[in-house]
Order: sequence, then C-alpha cells, then structure tokens
Amino acid sequence: MNTITEVISHAQGPRQPEEETDLNDFAARSINRIFRELCNVYPNWRLCFRDNDQLNLAKASFAKGMMENGVVNIAQVQRGLSQARRQESDFFPSVGKFCSWCKGELEWQSAFRRMLNRMPVQSLAEKRARQATSWAIRNRLSASEAENKFKRAFEKYQGFEEQGLLTELVQLPSRSCVTEFDKQRNSTTVRPEHFKANSVFARIAQRGVSHE
Repeated sequence: MNTITEVISHAQGPRQPEEETDLNDFAARSINRIFRELCNVYPNWRLCFRDNDQLNLAKASFAKGMMENGVVNIAQVQRGLSQARRQESDFFPSVGKFCSWCKGELEWQSAFRRMLNRMPVQSLAEKRARQATSWAIRNRLSASEAENKFKRAFEKYQGFEEQGLLTELVQLPSRSCVTEFDKQRNSTTVRPEHFKANSVFARIAQRGVSHE
C-alpha cells in the first residue's frame, strides 16, 4: 500500500520548485499526527473511512488542502487541533473546515475567499452557497453586503448538510437513454379502427386523429 507521501506525490504530478516541495513535505510529515488527533476527537471516524483506501484518500485530500490554503507551520496545525477539541459536533471535519481552524478564520470566511479567488469548493454546503450568491455578489452588491449574503447562505446550507438533508443533485446523462423499444412505441400511430366501434379507446383514438 502506498504511503501518504507517495499518494500526495502522485496527486501533485511533476516535481515542484524547492519552496513548494518544502510545503509538501510539511503536509506529509504532519498528516498522520493530524489524523491520529482527529480520530481521537471524533470516534465515529470509521463511519466516514471504512477502509484504508478511503483513509489514505482523505489524508491526501487534507494534505493538498493544507498546501492550497497556506497551512504551512506546526503552530497553525496546533491551532486547528485545539479548535477541533472544542467542537460539540460529532461529524469529522472537512478539509476546508480544518484549514479554517488552522488559520483562525471562520469557516464561511474561508469559503468566501475561495469563491472570490475562483478556487475549488471543499464541501457541498459551500457549493450550494456559491451557486446561490455568486451572481449577485459579482454584479450588484457592496463588499459588506456580499459578505453578509454569503455568510447567511453558507450557514443555512451547512446546517442542512450537518442534518444529512443536503445531497448532490443527480446529473442527467450526456446521451439520450431512449431505447429502441421507446422509439418503436412512440412511432406507432393508433387508429380508431384498431378498437371496437364506439368504445372509449376508439373515441380517444379518434381525438388523436383529428389533431394530426
């Protein structure tokens, strides 16, 4: 099984400049300690990560999120773990939430900053809040109005997510799912003479013929 460093290296692609490599090394060295602490704080973590593959993917996601959000030293990590221990929620934190704890930002502020910088969303609540507010924020709101609007939307959808009421919408297939049977059925024309004279079905068929 790959180590977390190997997983991160694969996810990051080609070798980075020396400064970025140092940040990668910091995230890789810290991630096991972070997960040990978080798993102690949130004993239901096994419901989120049912096998080692899922756990390793989560570690890689956390490490990448730390690098993208500028969590670059042990003091920030300690701040994040301290904040985790103060939470009343039983839900294992998302990478975005943990990074916001590390940086001392409120979670909605981190999500708001990612939206303005066109960075990827880190939770479904953040995605919904961005969809609900991005047009108004970019086109007609002042800075303070934009922050307040996003904060209200983010906290609303975050509440839905924590209650399990927020799910990803089912995506329509890129190609039609019409079968050959559907095509044949839809191309068949029903005539009144196919049914008993003056029956209900014959009268319905007659109405269809009159609209052709």
